[in-house]
Amino acid sequence: MIYKVGMFCKHFKGETLLDKNIYRIEKLHVSGDMIDENFITYSGHGRLKDAEELVVYSNVFENGKLFAREYSDLSSQIDEEKQMLFGQKLRVEPLTDKELSMIQDPDFISKRSLATNDNLKTLTK
Repeated sequence: MIYKVGMFCKHFKGETLLDKNIYRIEKLHVSGDMIDENFITYSGHGRLKDAEELVVYSNVFENGKLFAREYSDLSSQIDEEKQMLFGQKLRVEPLTDKELSMIQDPDFISKRSLATNDNLKTLTK
């Protein structure tokens, strides 16, 4: 199991960490029939109600947005061309200790146009 509740991760798209979506893992092992689509956006494939082994995650710099996607999709390996282009192997990878320090830095946070004081509180807990 790659992910743990509370872990911070990065999506593969984006040239630098500043460009990437940063996620916080909120829940693991969720079934689709437990998801309320009024509060959580399903970003997977197929029908939500049939989905199993979902990961619920939030976008750290977009306050209040929650998503759910199959664990196998989030942890899937991207093709070699994308690996070279984006510098990571998996669709969503845990942040390194260095990257975790970077996203908590006030300068980094100020460069993210959607950052709020609530996000800063979440990052520094």
